[in-house]
Amino acid sequence: MAKDRWPELCKAVEEDDALLVWEDVGPWTEQKLYFWYRYLETTTNAIVGHRKWPAGVAYVDLFAGAGVCTLKKSNRRVPGSVLIAAKMSKPFVKILACEKNPDFAKACRIRLSRTSVRSRCEVLVGDCNERVHEIVDRIPKGALTLVFIDPKGLDARFETIAALAQRRRVDFVSLFADAYDINRNAEYHYRRDPDSKLDQVLGPDSGWREKLDALSSPTGRNRRRLFADIYKDQLKRLLEFTHFGEKTITCASGALYKLVYASHHKLGLKFWNEALRKEPSGQRSFRFSQ
Repeated sequence: MAKDRWPELCKAVEEDDALLVWEDVGPWTEQKLYFWYRYLETTTNAIVGHRKWPAGVAYVDLFAGAGVCTLKKSNRRVPGSVLIAAKMSKPFVKILACEKNPDFAKACRIRLSRTSVRSRCEVLVGDCNERVHEIVDRIPKGALTLVFIDPKGLDARFETIAALAQRRRVDFVSLFADAYDINRNAEYHYRRDPDSKLDQVLGPDSGWREKLDALSSPTGRNRRRLFADIYKDQLKRLLEFTHFGEKTITCASGALYKLVYASHHKLGLKFWNEALRKEPSGQRSFRFSQ
């Protein structure tokens, strides 16, 4: 990967622009966004302009936010995922963002309008699960599509990913809320409801109840591992994804969630693993996906 441009991207948003921000996020949010930045930079540098991809690379963000976040305590501003995409060294052919909160969507739209790729950007207001087919229709034909799925909890339905994956040239990273949602609520909130949010995330016939009952040592760590494996098995079985990676994001008290990566090609996984080799602090990390 070329020069790390993360400090440059953060500096570009450090001045208050009087627009809404996603306030008081933890340091783990910067870590997540940094890995996503590195993945996008690595992938676009390798693919954009390549003769094998004449249609270019498109970007989709299903939970776009306002475009800027502020960190707890320090109040330091960092770019959100959509603004990161708009600042790539080699630009996306199309940037499609969906945001349910209309005020956040407005702020996101204004920030994108101030970038050099504004003519390629579009912000849809509403629930991504309801508007996904409109998003799919707007993706340029033949483009490799990189999708970021960053909900607060179990809000990205499996059927939504299925709609995007019908294009086949789709790689994505999704926040998988295994620690702060699934592990806490599977038994008490989701088990009795056959159409629970967990069932909607895992997709049809996941068998998670039976698999959970069969778990010989149901520790928190083992339960988290089980659900992540079920999710990836569903992506493989139903949507034909073949290459997977993951990164557990933690805080001082332990695991928060996983970032699950899925691709149809081994090269995508290579790019994802490269993204995980370095932390926002600049330190090298060799604990990456297999």
